[in-house]
Amino acid sequence: MLIKKSVDQKLNVKPIYVNLVHRYNYEGPCRIGKSEELTPEYEKRNALKTFKALKESLKTMYSEDVNLLESLSVTWTDEFIIKDKELEKIEHDLNKTDIFLVSGDISQYYASRLAEKYRKPVGVVGCGSSTSASAYLKSIGLEGYAYIDYYDADSHFSLLRARKGIASTRVLYVLKGDMISKGVVSGIRNLNYLTQKYGIKFSFINAEEVLDAVSGLDEEGIKQAKEIANDLIKNAEFCYVEKEYVINSVKFYVVVKRLLEKYECNAFTIPCFEICATQRLNKDKYTFCLAHSLLKEEGIPSACEADMNALFSMDILMNITNSAPHMGNLHPASIINSDPCVGSNLIAENYRRTPKKFMKIDNLIYIFHAVPTRYMKGRNKGPTPYGIQAFTYSGWGATIRYNYDQDINKEVTFLRVDPTGTKMFAVNAKIVGDVGYSDIGCATGFYAQVADVKDFFKKESQFGHHYAWVFGNITEKIKELGEIIGMETITA
Repeated sequence: MLIKKSVDQKLNVKPIYVNLVHRYNYEGPCRIGKSEELTPEYEKRNALKTFKALKESLKTMYSEDVNLLESLSVTWTDEFIIKDKELEKIEHDLNKTDIFLVSGDISQYYASRLAEKYRKPVGVVGCGSSTSASAYLKSIGLEGYAYIDYYDADSHFSLLRARKGIASTRVLYVLKGDMISKGVVSGIRNLNYLTQKYGIKFSFINAEEVLDAVSGLDEEGIKQAKEIANDLIKNAEFCYVEKEYVINSVKFYVVVKRLLEKYECNAFTIPCFEICATQRLNKDKYTFCLAHSLLKEEGIPSACEADMNALFSMDILMNITNSAPHMGNLHPASIINSDPCVGSNLIAENYRRTPKKFMKIDNLIYIFHAVPTRYMKGRNKGPTPYGIQAFTYSGWGATIRYNYDQDINKEVTFLRVDPTGTKMFAVNAKIVGDVGYSDIGCATGFYAQVADVKDFFKKESQFGHHYAWVFGNITEKIKELGEIIGMETITA
């Protein structure tokens, strides 16, 4: 059975053209025209011609993420009564419809009736009609959207599709001891709220089920792991990890894929510290990092350290951009030549201190974690160059590496949801340079420049330390999505 990924959801749009046919030939404050243009027969012919042209143009207007349902023309008269028989035409696709796209004559009233009757989002095109309908529907707590024209709807459709993708998220949540990892105390505790508010659902399994499955992986699974490992090694710029250890980490990925299918889930997170302390990973010589990278490349959000905030953030970014994001610890760079992460043994010695070449740059932050991907610039684009390095000084724990020096001056957007699940923090920054590309450890990442590092850190203290990120400045899109799903967006 295939995994139904959130990023593969399509938005079902039902176009409706409203045709007003006047019963008599007359002029007045509601209509003017030549006499022959005011007859019911002329209006019917003209509406049919317009509707046919509209149907054809709509077919090529929107992205492949939009599934256009059959366009429908409905008629009403200057009695201004919407007949039940006209509404019944709409009900044929009602269960499939995610949003009605309404246009035509005095369509604001028709659109409002649709939203009130069926409790579905309605988007309206047209001068007067669009803003009138959206203002009214918003005032009574229903979803009404105004579009300047049909093309204007496309970018908004992508965000509605993202909401649908997020609502289809089913998280396989691995437990060891507590739901919240000791390393991420800012994690979201009220998962029921995420289900009720955003539609995200959860399946919980014990860590032992996962670890035992890796230790007892069958021959077919081992064969699959070897094939994937061979391909990774073959295409890497460098591989400083013995093939056996690459295979070990890929075996974990194979097992997670099977468990996702078994539990019908499409997102994954697992605690690190608590499982590391069992010493089973040390015995079997693998870490979770490579699996996180590979899963994201397939469109499956996968977060370190049972961090639901980071997973939710990643889900949002993947559904907006269709990329495979990196995630990591985000922190201001120290203004003195010492490591802000005092006491950490996860970072290589040679960059615990801010490199001298970055020291004179103002408003500097840095991010690191050994879970980048080959498709951070888009899952529909080719893989970027990468390396393979060990997580441990013992040489095991294969991780993907990416050199961010090739992206100096490029903009990025960091994102994290807060511990209540009600707010998100979107940060725009510019890459300054790479750190830890080939270093051992939870290393690979980069330094970046924000507008005001003190403002950034003040706001970050409300959210926590793990952030997912994507290339480009998409803060406005995140804010728009926040409005749609009912989540406050803080920016820096």
